[in-house]
Amino acid sequence: MDEKNSQKQHKSRFWRITGTSLYFFTLVVLVVGLIYLIWSSRLIIMERRLFPNDFSIGAVILNFLSLLVEVIGILYTVMLFKHIGTTSYHSPIDVNQKSITIEEYPQVSVLIPIHEAIPSILELTLKSVINSNYPREKIEIILGDDTNENYDKLPQIRELASRYDSSYIHDISNLNFKAGMLNIMLKEIKSEFIVFLDYDHKMSKNFLKQSISILVEDDKLAFAQSKVNFYNIQSKLQIWESVMYAQFFEIFQRSKNQRQTVLFNGSTACFRKKILDEIGGVPINTFTEDIDLSIQILSKGYSSRLIDDYGSLGLIPANFSLLLSQILRWAKGSMHTLKKRWRKILFSKLSFYDKVDLFFSTSLFFIASSMYLTILFYVIMFFTGNKAVRLPIQDFLPLIIMPISFVIAYQISGLIAIIFARKNGLTHMKIYDLVLFSIIALALNPFTVYAVLKTVFRVRPPEKGRDTWNEKIPIIPFSLLFTLLGVGILIIAFFDFFGGTKTLWLVLFLLGSSLIATFPVSLYYHLTTRHNKPYFYQHLSQDIE
Repeated sequence: MDEKNSQKQHKSRFWRITGTSLYFFTLVVLVVGLIYLIWSSRLIIMERRLFPNDFSIGAVILNFLSLLVEVIGILYTVMLFKHIGTTSYHSPIDVNQKSITIEEYPQVSVLIPIHEAIPSILELTLKSVINSNYPREKIEIILGDDTNENYDKLPQIRELASRYDSSYIHDISNLNFKAGMLNIMLKEIKSEFIVFLDYDHKMSKNFLKQSISILVEDDKLAFAQSKVNFYNIQSKLQIWESVMYAQFFEIFQRSKNQRQTVLFNGSTACFRKKILDEIGGVPINTFTEDIDLSIQILSKGYSSRLIDDYGSLGLIPANFSLLLSQILRWAKGSMHTLKKRWRKILFSKLSFYDKVDLFFSTSLFFIASSMYLTILFYVIMFFTGNKAVRLPIQDFLPLIIMPISFVIAYQISGLIAIIFARKNGLTHMKIYDLVLFSIIALALNPFTVYAVLKTVFRVRPPEKGRDTWNEKIPIIPFSLLFTLLGVGILIIAFFDFFGGTKTLWLVLFLLGSSLIATFPVSLYYHLTTRHNKPYFYQHLSQDIE
């Protein structure tokens, strides 16, 4: 026992030292970034004053716009290092798994929204709820279905609802996707606590006890969110998304938990009904009701907690097309939420840091897409003969330092996410999967530009019947276009290096190279996964403890 305690103390000390080191590196990146911003701004202004005929107002504007994009990237890197440092400092080694004691079990309602559900998958989910170690008589299960009457599996779904003693609400008038169905179900609830559970997520036996015990202990908490992952991992593509989810929960959510500003993830979370009623239910007219609901709750001064355990395992897309559609929905949804709620965040009761962090969380896809704006600005500079002031490579290397800092932060976050997830029993992820993680992320990133731009210029909110939940786009033409664009940018970089201003080539070379990877990676995964069933759900009946 003493030896085990000693090993635990050594591991805990290691992670605290790691976290402290990452905090220090966060500060270094921030200071270097500020110096770079001030230094570059001064050089641009001086260039205009000294050479007004050669350095036009247009050149000044282009330089400041491209500098703004770089600064956004610096801030992203700073926030990423901060979250990595926090989750490392408060590692899972220090999490004490105390016994759960509830003196009096309150009634809890489990809401499961469905649309054209596959009965075999739904049954696995219902079984997992029934098999919970929470008293069965205290659990109310409600299925909310907006499937059309002509769906051939509707009788089977109704039979499952009856067999598992679940209330069944069928309302095809719902025009607000998942959020609309949740609101329809909320009207029927009288329980103090409500669980939102996706129909393809098998709930762990402990989840209800864990979430209720946390909420009962602290009446200031609005909700408790559990970590989630997947149980149908059968390909490298699925491992990629599994690592991405692990990165979200093990890095960002564990870090946010220290300030009790955890975000709702769409499933496997337990809410106080009175707070949902206070804010008017689940926000509609959005593709990402989870982020929107989180903003509504946190901006009113309520707090949230993370259950540092995997409360459910769900299904993950098995083909590239469906995976890409899902990511595009997240990109559109988070961007739409940012457009709609930025004032609420800005004038909320949150602290300054928490406001910055919430802006950071809702703008991740925008930040990732903004780097491609640099291409536009630098290409214009190249063809107009203007130079990028602030990039004397022989004197200072911020152009290299900042992208490298981001890549290092991204890789460290993936590494720590895998280590922590494996400690929680998700052994399908391996350290060497980080290489694949980076390659696929690089290939998918240009597609998010399309989703972000589409949302920026979108006037009306999402609406069922007029919009598709998971939009499908022509993968091959889009990816080929991105790769050809990358080739063109490399050509421009070549001409700038050998006959141009010699100030643009490095940025263009890095961005062009990243775009070139899009077509071959997309083509490979599209061709090798297009015949897969959507979720590899056949014969999957493992239990989650």
